[in-house]
Amino acid sequence: MMKALIKRYQTMGVVALCIALPVFIFVLVGSLRSEPGMIERPLLFSVGKIQNHNDFVVGNAANFWDSYINLVHTERDNEALRKENARLREENIGLQGILQQNARLTKLVGFKQQRPIYRLEPARVVAADMSPFFRVLRLRIEAETDNIEPEMPVVSSDGVVGRIERVSGRYCDVMLTVDPRSKIDIMTQLNRSRGILSGTGENDRYEAQISYLLRRDEVEQGELVVTSGRAGTFPKELPVGRITSIDTKSFGLYQKVTVEPMVDFSRLEEVYIITGVLEDTRH
Repeated sequence: MMKALIKRYQTMGVVALCIALPVFIFVLVGSLRSEPGMIERPLLFSVGKIQNHNDFVVGNAANFWDSYINLVHTERDNEALRKENARLREENIGLQGILQQNARLTKLVGFKQQRPIYRLEPARVVAADMSPFFRVLRLRIEAETDNIEPEMPVVSSDGVVGRIERVSGRYCDVMLTVDPRSKIDIMTQLNRSRGILSGTGENDRYEAQISYLLRRDEVEQGELVVTSGRAGTFPKELPVGRITSIDTKSFGLYQKVTVEPMVDFSRLEEVYIITGVLEDTRH
């Protein structure tokens, strides 16, 4: 069997020896000369091309690997920066919310300081019914108390919100000044013209109108409307709204006056419930 293997690979060995021997001689001779011969030049040129190609491939592969590593590191850095930016945005939004809340509470405190005769109970808006026929807010009273009763006035730092409609534990519903069922005895601040304010019940806006305002009464657009204090529910001189339009008809006893509330009900969050007045100001 050994003889068969030798016989099988004998021819291949002879061919390989015939190829390798001349190449060895050319290289040996070339090393003894300063200049390559005619036969050596093509061989050396081919070998050089192969070496240049190998250097190019190896160099590009190394550059590609370095670029890939740099991209991976850059992507990691970018992801870290994105997370940091998101965290800072959340903190910024939180700080803005705290600043806005502080501003609202500061205004409420200012309202309380300007009216020390009122007994005020703080409450927070937790829900709203924005039906055009029923404009109601749901409040949560901040402190445990049994002093809250229906018909008590509800105010914010901007003005009158409405009155308590019903009470359930620490929760109560407030009928807004723009509810069509609401009736508030008011007067204009400059001309002291009196009327009854009630909501218009429109779908897309918070508006009220003054009823029973005589045609001869002088009122001005932009004039402030305040509570008169005569109906017994609201103390005197609380701001309610400003006159936005006046329609003096050529007939009838009364004129039609539209009022925009002082309070922005869509952004209302904190309010006071007036539970009593230390000094009677409703004369």
